[in-house]
Amino acid sequence: MLKKYIIRLLVFSAIISTISYFLFQFALAQYYLPVFPYLISFFITVSVLVHYILLKASDFRIAKFSTFFMGSVSAKLFLYIFFLIIYLLIDKENAVPFLLTFLALYFLFTIFETISLLFDLKEKN
Repeated sequence: MLKKYIIRLLVFSAIISTISYFLFQFALAQYYLPVFPYLISFFITVSVLVHYILLKASDFRIAKFSTFFMGSVSAKLFLYIFFLIIYLLIDKENAVPFLLTFLALYFLFTIFETISLLFDLKEKN
């Protein structure tokens, strides 16, 4: 199940990267940040780790899964905030484009993760 998720995630990331390439190439060139490919990689890595943990937690009863789910959401949020703070301390001049890019990727990946988790849990049960 994790292998299927990783394949879906890589396809999703490739689509986002392709759309972003054209957006940054033709419409938003002044907002492109060289760190963008690393952001995509960061979101992929975090998504795979969280999905793996949640799939393992789904073997337990629902109360324990709920605890794991809330814990993973909280941990992911703190990791993202930590990452944002570190980057913004390093590159203050690109703060607004970075934050907007990060926020867009956060929403896209969160929606993808939620839908994928629902499908995988439905398939597992």
